[in-house]
Amino acid sequence: MSKTHRVSRTSIMSVMEEDDSLSVSDNRAEMLIERVVIDDNVMTTIEDVFAGTSVISDTEKVSRILAVRAEVNQNWSQARDSFLAIGRALLDLENVLSKAEYIKLRQGSDRLFPFSDATATQLRRIAKAVSDGVIPLDACPGSYGTAYQITLLNEHQLRVAKERGLIRPDVTRREIANLRKETVIKPEISGRVDVNVLKEEYRKLLRHREKLESEMAAVDSKIQDIRGLLGDLVE
Repeated sequence: MSKTHRVSRTSIMSVMEEDDSLSVSDNRAEMLIERVVIDDNVMTTIEDVFAGTSVISDTEKVSRILAVRAEVNQNWSQARDSFLAIGRALLDLENVLSKAEYIKLRQGSDRLFPFSDATATQLRRIAKAVSDGVIPLDACPGSYGTAYQITLLNEHQLRVAKERGLIRPDVTRREIANLRKETVIKPEISGRVDVNVLKEEYRKLLRHREKLESEMAAVDSKIQDIRGLLGDLVE
């Protein structure tokens, strides 16, 4: 079977320049046009994705796909910068508040912010991983869910991920999750172990820890109240 004819760079440029939705006088449009005409790998990907169709020989369709791809990538990078900024801000706040105050902040996260404490925890971990160099800034994925999966890798898994080229902006959550499953080191436990029992015990311990943290926050709050009443009488 003969290979589908690929449209030329010149024809793509021509169509994009004539597209009313992309004014060439617009700097952003010029940047998009520049991006779509230099990456042969992208054209190869489009050929693979649309194999068996006439898309690859349609200059107008290809130019629109390339323009939208460039637009998506640009906004995806902005999304990454946004969740990293949020994570850094949350880390800074952790350094300002006392332990008791910080626990209260976490408990009221969904009332103060447009996300839960679980999401806030993920954003903090990602920001710290980037700050510590575990995830290079230019390799951080645009999805915080995917970036968080990378923070869960242990040293061995992280080394394997780097060797396989998985620490990159366009890595998928599935790729990282599969790596974690593939490289997990199962502890040697004598006798037969009921996995479901262990999972339930794990969930119970998490709930118990949350309860203890809540009780500790209440105790610390009460201590602060009494200290406020006693003033200098407190040694």
